[in-house]
Amino acid sequence: MNIENSLTYLLTQVSITYRNHLQKAMNEIDLHGGQIFVLISLWNTDGQSQIDLVKNLGLTSPTINKMIGSLQRNGFVENCRSPDDGRVVRVYLTEKGIESKALVEEQWAKLEASVFANLTETEKLILMQIFGKLKENFSKNIAPPSNDL
Repeated sequence: MNIENSLTYLLTQVSITYRNHLQKAMNEIDLHGGQIFVLISLWNTDGQSQIDLVKNLGLTSPTINKMIGSLQRNGFVENCRSPDDGRVVRVYLTEKGIESKALVEEQWAKLEASVFANLTETEKLILMQIFGKLKENFSKNIAPPSNDL
């Protein structure tokens, strides 16, 4: 088998390149590429505990803790102890965190438009189906990686 002609090699190369472009796009709005996934999760459900974020994003506690700390220092989120259980720390979006959604969506749309510019709508739909199946395979059959975003 020639590894360089394998699907895994091609997928890895595309993933690395896409991640680098995503990082550059997010840097333009003072965010780290991985942090946006914490924000996206909070835009969907604000006030999650750090444990919920670990579960929802499939990342380790230290990674989530580091991301939240950075997002907090930069004014995107704030931590509050749960009034029901003082051991639980909940993460809430600040006004800046809420307002950042439009900027992230704008950068995200630009990146997506440029990356997929030469694909037809049918090819994009097929790719969405393929990615969905790959994601399903990861959740069912493949052990999660030990490293994070």
